[in-house]
Amino acid sequence: MIAVAWNALVWGLLMPYPETAEWFKGLAALAGIGIAAGALMLWLSRLRGNGVTLHLSQDPVPHGVPTVATFNLTRPLKAQVWTLLVTIDSPSEDSSGFGCIWERKFMASPVPTMVDGELMVQAVTAEFTLPTDLPGSEDGYWYVSLVLRGEDEAWPFHIETDAETSRGTGLNSDDEASESLHPDTDAPSPSELPEPDYASRLASPARVRSSLRWVRRGAFALSLAVVGWVAWSALSPMWSPDAQPEDWPVMTMAEDSVAVDDASVAGVERARGADETDASWRLSTRVRTPEFAMLLSNWLLDDGHLRAHLQGQAHVNRGKLRMRIQQLALAPAGACKPAENCRVESIRLVLSQAASDGSTSILARSEPLPWAVDLAKDPVALRSDGTLQLTLPQNLAGDQDVRLQLVVQTANPDGHSTLLLSDDTTVASNGNYMGLQLALRAAAPQAGNLMDPCDRVGSLGEAVRSHCAGQVQFRLDSNAFSGRKELDAALIDAIKHYNSAAVGPLLKAGASPNAVDPGQKSLNALLLATFGDQQEVRAALIKAGAKT
Repeated sequence: MIAVAWNALVWGLLMPYPETAEWFKGLAALAGIGIAAGALMLWLSRLRGNGVTLHLSQDPVPHGVPTVATFNLTRPLKAQVWTLLVTIDSPSEDSSGFGCIWERKFMASPVPTMVDGELMVQAVTAEFTLPTDLPGSEDGYWYVSLVLRGEDEAWPFHIETDAETSRGTGLNSDDEASESLHPDTDAPSPSELPEPDYASRLASPARVRSSLRWVRRGAFALSLAVVGWVAWSALSPMWSPDAQPEDWPVMTMAEDSVAVDDASVAGVERARGADETDASWRLSTRVRTPEFAMLLSNWLLDDGHLRAHLQGQAHVNRGKLRMRIQQLALAPAGACKPAENCRVESIRLVLSQAASDGSTSILARSEPLPWAVDLAKDPVALRSDGTLQLTLPQNLAGDQDVRLQLVVQTANPDGHSTLLLSDDTTVASNGNYMGLQLALRAAAPQAGNLMDPCDRVGSLGEAVRSHCAGQVQFRLDSNAFSGRKELDAALIDAIKHYNSAAVGPLLKAGASPNAVDPGQKSLNALLLATFGDQQEVRAALIKAGAKT
């Protein structure tokens, strides 16, 4: 029970919280495994049949009369020296608690037997005599115990005695233990003793073994279940569907492999009509979702010290988001100068939420994934392996303001590590940033009662940036846009956010294939598609008349 309780606390309450130090989690887990292993070893020691049953020639045992005790071992043991310790405790000793008033050792005789050609012991007999000059206690009660001792083990037993015979004549309690170890030759031999009372209230070894068989099996199964539960809790993440393959494809930034997903920070136009506290707008994270594509990128946006492009596959399992990296590229936005920070140490995922006043709050963050690279020597760093995991809040708003970001931890020029949280933070969240919300809604048991996160987008550009294909098509079909200028801006947004599915409908609706970026007039749609390695988008633009 201690092993079960400890491991339930560790794996149920301690492990899910990322705020707890990893060394402490590891120490608690090792302690839990040790407790479970100790419990299993204890039960195995008991269930191997390493027990003893007792038969008495007289029960209750009279005082002053030799009594034969026969100990039957439930499994044979190697021959060794055996003794029998007999003690009498009384509650009246010193008028406080129990105290030993008599103790003697008696020789015990093993009954040898041959097992596979080796001399073993299956039973042990010993003759003992209780003293008769003991004063009677007020309640006539003594606690009499027999302890069978071998060289390595001991088995205690409590026996009943006949109190009326304790005041007769016979063995004096002052006799030395040595005399008991070497009884007088005139003492009756075991063959002259009365036949054992097999009608005693003590069960026979066969009956004991039969009655305890299922108890032992149940205890053994319980012990295995405890250890199995601990092992499953520790190893199940390794067997989950997101296990990392040995090799991933070479890094490309083709947008075709990207489906609906996560979060972006810049330029959100938001409809705030519905109450965010409405239950229909809250998405539970305690569900299990299928894998969905994740894209976090600011590769085409010069909005930070570093540029990043991350593609991967993610899924949510009971409050934990796990994402395996398929393609990740990292590069400095400009040339690395000696005073600038270009030595990457690790990366991590951060779940954030933007407030109406422009501030951003951190909802959850993953443990850092080590990645040592010097961008001053390697202008573009690539990787295609690794897993990021973070514990999500219990509920999320189904809103484009809840977004995933990629944060890069680097080393300052003085060598001190710092987590970038200011202008140097890499905000790589311009992509299909609503994938998390859409996956949670689809996996919810009451999905039909939850509002579609895409119903909250407030404009054509926002629908394009959030990869809400239904909303994009609906606004185009219903002419819910202000004209050619908004169509051109939406086309640029589609390329920047790798939403290739929206490019065709936008061009068909009248967007110019030669549209330019409103923020950088020198960049047009074709150049952005080329920089982002979006070959299909580039082909569609050329087919629509883009100037090369």
